[in-house]
Amino acid sequence: MDKKNNRNYVDSIAKGMNVLSFIVNSNKSAGITQISKALDLSIGAVQRVTNTLQTLGYLRKDKNSRGYILGYKSWGLGLAIIKDIDLKYIAYPYLEELSRDIGETVNLAILEDTEIVYVDRIKTEQILNINLNIGSKLPAYCASMGKSLLAFLPEDELLNILDTMNMKPITPNTITDKAKLLEELEQVRQKGFSINNSELDIGLRSVAAPVRDESGRVVAAVNIAVPSSRVTFEDLTTRLANKVVGVAKIISEALGYKEHPQVF
Repeated sequence: MDKKNNRNYVDSIAKGMNVLSFIVNSNKSAGITQISKALDLSIGAVQRVTNTLQTLGYLRKDKNSRGYILGYKSWGLGLAIIKDIDLKYIAYPYLEELSRDIGETVNLAILEDTEIVYVDRIKTEQILNINLNIGSKLPAYCASMGKSLLAFLPEDELLNILDTMNMKPITPNTITDKAKLLEELEQVRQKGFSINNSELDIGLRSVAAPVRDESGRVVAAVNIAVPSSRVTFEDLTTRLANKVVGVAKIISEALGYKEHPQVF
């Protein structure tokens, strides 16, 4: 149907999608004038669209060129598409092997706004207090996989997300101060893994590591979840941390990642 004769056609949404598609296909930052000429839109229209998409998190300003590039929500849309295809398909055998090796529950998650979404979960017969399934969501600030996903975001995206978070205490161990969380995320970047030490539930500990795609961007996180009564903090941060970092590296390589300077 011709869009001019379609009363349900929303021109502003079409403009927004066209701008977003143009930036996706540009593979680099794009300025207002460049977008205006390419899409035959007025400067004013492009400014309104890009400002709206930036406010919503689908675009962000490149620090060097000051042009627009994809924001975290756009990456989230892409991950939502691949999570049940490439990512889950590639990661599953390694998650299963890790779970079988250590006899513990192993999970895979992606970031969606201020929460993590479980993409895959290899359960064991070991009882955990929190009942989670594929598709379950948890606050990113107090989950080990959430910390691995937050730690490697571009700084402006990370701060934008933290500004919208309601960091309420879930247990006495939950970090609710933004400055303290930022300090912990810096440690995650240095160590290469993150922990949850009874922040979601007094009876639960977990350790996670980031998974990278071909470009080096962190697209997911894998973790090992254990009852705190059965696994010491020292064991969690040594033996199990080494295990999860190793598997995250293998999955990253399977996704096309090769060792090079980290992309934050």
